Amino acid sequence: MPHPLPQDLFAVNPNFDLSVHTVGLGRHKVMIADHFYRYPDDILQTALRLPYTDRFEIVGNFPGVRASLNVNTQPLIEQLSQIWGGTLLPFFSPQPVVFQGIKMQDFRLNVGQRQPHIDQDVTAMVYLNPEGFCKGGTGLYRHRPTELERVPIMPDATIRQLADQLELSDEFLESPEGYENFQNSMIFNPLFACRDNRYINDGNAYWELLHLVEMRPNRLMMFDGRCFHSQYIHPGDYDQAFRVNQILYLRQEN
Repeated sequence: MPHPLPQDLFAVNPNFDLSVHTVGLGRHKVMIADHFYRYPDDILQTALRLPYTDRFEIVGNFPGVRASLNVNTQPLIEQLSQIWGGTLLPFFSPQPVVFQGIKMQDFRLNVGQRQPHIDQDVTAMVYLNPEGFCKGGTGLYRHRPTELERVPIMPDATIRQLADQLELSDEFLESPEGYENFQNSMIFNPLFACRDNRYINDGNAYWELLHLVEMRPNRLMMFDGRCFHSQYIHPGDYDQAFRVNQILYLRQEN
């Protein structure tokens, strides 16, 4: 029989410790709330009992497995809106609670996983590993060849100026497909990724590490998911233990 979920399982600790960071030349906002959940151990145990999958339609290019809980996330999103300082809406409807897990033993990273990536809009993530099982974290990066720190949802003046400097056809920026091709060729080019089977971590000739958010138990981090970011995991980390976090993809009201 499945365990019934307490209604207050995802209750937020009213006394969390909030810190605000600005990253890069763009001064991108990163919010960190330590001691975020009231019952983090219960959430972790709930997460570990879930059935995980590595099906591509569920995990996409995430190098691990995912599981979800279909619970009412609106109270949690309202709390996240207060932390962010503006109204946030669920990116998916309904918006489940998604848990991600990684165990790196014998895992082969593809070229997209060996360099930073972007998400849809605002990303909220809670590290769930207990004390003693937290390593690395999440890195935010600058793309050295273009000096970009984020990719806007739609091409803005900076992107258009860059395309003009590169003498690219206007067709690259006049359709969603063209804009995606621009990103894949000029920013996420496979040549810019790590050559060996590891995460980008401290960067390379093409990617500069701007900021590392260290993984700590029950730590929430919120940031503009359009900023380049990647898991920061050294070879040998999580070969035996499971790296667990909760993630919600959100969008800003405007």
